[in-house]
Formats: sequence, C-alpha cells, structure tokens
Amino acid sequence: MSKRQNIYEMNDRELRNYRRILKLRRERRKKCFALAGAALATFCMILICTVSYSAIKTKANSGYKYYTSVTVGAGETLWELADNYIDYDFYNNKSSYISEVQSINHLDEEGTVKAGQVLILPYYSAEFVY
Repeated sequence: MSKRQNIYEMNDRELRNYRRILKLRRERRKKCFALAGAALATFCMILICTVSYSAIKTKANSGYKYYTSVTVGAGETLWELADNYIDYDFYNNKSSYISEVQSINHLDEEGTVKAGQVLILPYYSAEFVY
C-alpha cells in the first residue's frame, strides 16, 4: 500500500490487508512501549540499588573526624607527622592530607615547620566523642 486510499473506495481484499497492517502496527507499538517501560524500570531499580549501596557502604566505613594539636619536634616534617595521623580510608594519598594540614594551619606552599610550632592535625576515629 504505497499510496493512501480512502477506505470506502477499497475492495474487500484491500480492506482486509489494510486492517491486518493496522493490527500489526498496534501490536508492534504495544511491544515497543512494554520494552521501553521495562528498560525504564530496570534503570530506576539499578539507580536505587546503587544509591542505597553507596549509602550503606559510607555508613559502614565512616568514622568521626577530629582535630588534635601537635607540637612539632626538632627535625620533624609534615610528611613524618602525616605518617602518624593519616587514615588512607579517607585520604587518597599523603599529599592530599598534607594539603589539608597546610590549609588548616595557614602554612605556605612549601609547608616548612619549625621545632616548637603547634599544628592542628585532622584524624579519624570510629568512636564518637562528645
């Protein structure tokens, strides 16, 4: 049926063929909507599970962030202090921890510290202290 005809001008054979084509189109459309609905439901379920899992994972691994003051000893560096206080579950690497320490203590880019200087260092603990 390449050209569109008026259904009142069709003979019985053409009319049956036209109805069959319309029926097939409706069935295809229903299948397409059902498939799209299933895909949308699957996507939503995966999204909900991912968000829930990450929330559960964060609660299970979370600790409480605290700050302590430390007096720098003779010959100590920020790298040595970071070794004692860093928790790699919360920091990607030692340089990110040192960057936070520099920011908290308003240190310059070089991060030079002097003996007797008091620094505030962050650390994590599983225990809640109030």
